Formats: sequence, C-alpha cells, structure tokens
Amino acid sequence: MNKKSLLIIASIFVGLGISAFLYSDVNNTSEVLLVEEDISKIHTSNVFSEPTTIAQSMKAAQPAPNVTIGDDGKIYVLYQDTVDEQTNIFLKTSTDNGKSFSTPIQVNLLDGNVALDGRVAPTIQLGDNGEVYVTWANSRHEPNMFMGNYRQLVFTQSFDDGKTFEPSTVIGAEELHSGKYFQHMSIDGYGGIHMAWLDGPAKMNATGYMEKDESRDRGVRYTQSLDGGVTFETTKLIDANACPCCNVQTAADGEGSVYVSWRKVFGSGDTQVRDMVVASSTDGGKTFSGPVKINDDGFQFKGCVHVGAPMAIDSEGTLHVAWYTGATDHQGMYYATSTDNGQSFSEPMPILTGDWVPPQRIFIAIDNDDTVWLTWEDATGLSTNEKSWRYGDTQALIFTAQVIDGELIRADNPINESDAKSLTNIDSDNGLVSIVWTETDNSVKIATAEN
Repeated sequence: MNKKSLLIIASIFVGLGISAFLYSDVNNTSEVLLVEEDISKIHTSNVFSEPTTIAQSMKAAQPAPNVTIGDDGKIYVLYQDTVDEQTNIFLKTSTDNGKSFSTPIQVNLLDGNVALDGRVAPTIQLGDNGEVYVTWANSRHEPNMFMGNYRQLVFTQSFDDGKTFEPSTVIGAEELHSGKYFQHMSIDGYGGIHMAWLDGPAKMNATGYMEKDESRDRGVRYTQSLDGGVTFETTKLIDANACPCCNVQTAADGEGSVYVSWRKVFGSGDTQVRDMVVASSTDGGKTFSGPVKINDDGFQFKGCVHVGAPMAIDSEGTLHVAWYTGATDHQGMYYATSTDNGQSFSEPMPILTGDWVPPQRIFIAIDNDDTVWLTWEDATGLSTNEKSWRYGDTQALIFTAQVIDGELIRADNPINESDAKSLTNIDSDNGLVSIVWTETDNSVKIATAEN
C-alpha cells in the first residue's frame, strides 16, 4: 500500500482535545510549555493482520523476540526459549507475509549460551548474499558482579540464509575483561557491521572471581566489522557517562553515516539528568562526534528506566529517532528527525503523553516509500510498576502509527488481542511491515501489514 492509498483509507480528521507541548529555543535551551489546544490527527483502521503465534514458551520468563525483513519479503523472527534451564535462540522464517512460519533453527551452537533477558532482544541483520547476522549476550554466574552475572557479547553468522549457523565468536575476547550488555547491531549499505553496547570493565581477583575494575571507564563502547563478521576492530569507548541500564541503539546507511544513541548522565546526585543523546560518524564509524541531546528534556532521575532511543535512516539520509522521557512536565514518548547527521534535531512530536506515562518502549522503521512507522507499548493504567521509574514485567497495549509529510497517522485500535508482556520490535521492507512482541502467556506473536 503506497502513501496515497494509505491516505485514502484514512478516516475523517478527528479533533482531539489533548495536552500539546510548545518548544522554544532561547540560547540553545529548550523550554517546554504545556498548552491545551485542539489538534487534528488522522486516524486509520488497523492495517495489520490478526496476530499469529510464532512460538509458545513454557518458561515463566520473557522470550524477547526480534524481526527483520529481506529485500524479497521474507520475514525472519528471532526469539529466546528456555528448556531444562537452558536458554537458546531460535530463528523462524515466513515467505507468505507472516501467515505461516518454518520449523525453528537453533542459532547458538553451544546449548545454554544465551542470557534470558526480556529487556534486550537478540539482534538480527541480513546481508546481500544470503548472510544472516545475529548478536546476543550470554551470562555466567559471578558472585561479585552486579546481580551475580557476567555477560559477554556473542556474534554468529549464517551463509545459507539461516539454514545453518557458524560457531559463535565473543566480541572483544582478546581485550581486557568487561561485561557487555544492552547491545545493538546494524548493517550498512556495503555490508559493514556496526555494534554498540554498555560496557562494564572487570578484572579477576585473587579468589578467581570477577569483580568491577574501577580503574577503567565504563560506558558506551563500539566496534565494527568490514569482512562479514570474520574479524572485528578493537573496541572503542564513545562515552563514559552513560546510564548503566538503558538500551543502546545503532543505525547505519550506505553513505558512511553511523549513529549510536544512549541515555547519558548529566550532573550527579539527586539532581542528575538522564536525557537521550546521539553520537554520529560520517566516516563509516572510524570517528564519532561528541554526544548531542535529541532534546533538552531535563529528566531528573537517579536510576534507570531501561528504555532507549531506536533510530532509522531514510533514503534521503534523514535520521529518525523515537524515545521516552520521564521529565515531570512532559513525560512520554516522542519522535524527531535530524537532517545534519545528528548535529541537531527537530522539534519533538508527541506520540504518547500524559500526567503519568510508565517507561515503556517505542520502536521505529521506515518503509520503501520513506513512510515512518512507529509502534509502542502503552501501559497507562496497566503497569505493574505504576508510578515507578523502572521498566519491568507489565501488561501493555501495542499501538501503531505512521508519520507522512509531518502528519501523525495513528491507528484507532491496538494490534494485540490481549496484553503484551515485553519488547515490541518492528521492521519494514519489500512492501511489508512486521511487528513482533511477547504476550503475558509467554507466546511470541507477529502482525504484518502490506503497505
């Protein structure tokens, strides 16, 4: 369905009396003014299919899924599952627009080499010649580390379109010890692999156990591979003042642009601010700019909300980003763009706002017509962490919207039949848009739209 068709099926404009936000920029400081006004928004009927169950986990945990779509319209879905206390990653594919899926292929060859984490899905990317790239975190017990776990970043690839996978490699294994978590991976237009994560330096103590290494900076680190994952470059620190438990995100194109987003800590103590930032590279990841705030939200919080700022790049090179803030006077989810390689960002567009918006996730994808697709979890009134600034097990309704020519076109109804439990992800290609999530019964679901 192209843009014109989407606009034709849109229902009438509906005047909504909602709280909107006006932003003024005085001396580079964003001032947020809460204003009551009527805003017309286009609403559409839900263009997504009825949800299909891809997998059913019997473990009372979050089998975090992820999705990507090939140039030929083939849908690839990753998900975790735990059997007999061993967690593995599985891949299923669909060649009929998500109506049916193949039998599962286990991605990790070493059984149990996966950390079960509903907050961070394994990442999947595709090459141009049947390559499938997957990265995830594993975990081993280390009593002196945070929550007794030490995580490494694991990578594998398939050269036969996901039928079989190569033995995995550990990113940075030859470097000094460090825990790696909240990771993300992107692939650029030339097949370059770009990976970033939160890094926690560690060292072996005299008792033979790992402990924090306070002599080295923790923060956001990055690496890349230009040979299809055969080798990765020495990792490098991008920022040493990152929120230690919020998702890192990446994006890359075929013009040398690479972006990394994270929640940065400004200041210290109870008045510290944790706002979303982006560092950009115009030389394919060789060097990065300093972090730039997506918006001066001024979210004062001494803790972690466990949500990041997903990004996507359109055919014109414009960077699109969506994020959550808990700022007292404008908490919620927002969307913005950058046309100058992440050096500045547009005025934020409110997606979901209110007096109390729990820290849920929002995701973004761009289709072949450069239409922006958004999907988010709305746990308003449903969150098990009501009034608590921490993402966790919850129930949520999953909503979708498109942004076309600056207009937010929002579906009237959620796509899920019951309550989502964790982690929505979205991808688009070849006229398809797919969303995956986990339900409260630990089933992995998918819904697909033909655009």
